[in-house]
Amino acid sequence: MNDDKFGTCNKRYRILMVTGIYPTPALPHKGTFVKTLVASLVARGHAVEVIHPRQGPVLMRYLSAAWQVFCKTLTGRFDIVHGHYGLWCLLARLQWTTPVVAAYLGDDLLGTVTFDGSYTRKSLLVARISRWLCRHVEAVTVKSEQMKKMSRWEDAVVIPDGIDFTLFHPVPRVEARTMLGWDQERNYVVFANNPAIAVKNFALAQTAIARLHERGIAAELVVASGLTQQQVVQYMNASNALILPSVAEGSPNVVKEAMACNIPVVATTVGDVAELLAHTAGCSVCPHDADALATGLERAMAFQGRTTGREDICHLDMMRIVEQVEMLYHQAIQRQVEKPASRFLHAGQASRMGLRS
Repeated sequence: MNDDKFGTCNKRYRILMVTGIYPTPALPHKGTFVKTLVASLVARGHAVEVIHPRQGPVLMRYLSAAWQVFCKTLTGRFDIVHGHYGLWCLLARLQWTTPVVAAYLGDDLLGTVTFDGSYTRKSLLVARISRWLCRHVEAVTVKSEQMKKMSRWEDAVVIPDGIDFTLFHPVPRVEARTMLGWDQERNYVVFANNPAIAVKNFALAQTAIARLHERGIAAELVVASGLTQQQVVQYMNASNALILPSVAEGSPNVVKEAMACNIPVVATTVGDVAELLAHTAGCSVCPHDADALATGLERAMAFQGRTTGREDICHLDMMRIVEQVEMLYHQAIQRQVEKPASRFLHAGQASRMGLRS
């Protein structure tokens, strides 16, 4: 490894990423935050290889990833294996030569909430495995304090997803609407999630818009799902507000992306949303109620100019977040190095006490 002065830990690392989600031409919106992290690490001089099995039967994807992890780490050419999401982190741990960083994303620790407020049985099993795995990797990262609490692991480090400020940035609304062919005089509210995912609660967004219509306020709900990040930037900048009516979240990236574009956000009280929006005028955090969301949207559409969202989340600039990730890599490697010494020490103590090691 090159020991010349570089980055937070003065090292350039060789990193093996293991993930089930990553942007592809067919699915450009999947795992964009992982790609952003990879690009930022590469920009800082690190070498990154990504294991992302192509789409197909789930079991075959897991087997493919497990085999690749085993073969690629056997040579000792990687400094870190960085897994993303519970079961993919487990695959990253199916070797013991290279330290593992387990990055939990949300429902892998919190469980997947159904529309009626219960949890799916599969997600509860995944959450249990994830908590167990925390004790068998060198470093754990979560997206919020809520997730850290659910991990039951004091050493878990809260590192939210960073935002690419060079991509997500303010664009004049007139310009963005011209590019999309939108009416310059209409009110648009963007829903930047997949409506088919029950926990995203698209029906509540539709009801909130209906409430606006009942008040005599015209607004159109626009879905930005399955798009490239560049297209999402256009949709956000062309809209009057972003709505997040979710039943549950960890640390929703769409909120941070809209804030980076200085767009008002109206969201339900989920994850760390209240903390994110605490100091940004024009934004609202609401209960899971259509009238409350409609009031928030009305306030957002009456807000003059752009918000201070970008300034308020400057600490989430990806280039700052990646420094925290580098420090976590450094700590994980140190823990791996210390393990043999720790075992030797314990054996020596046992011998002196006349015990079998």
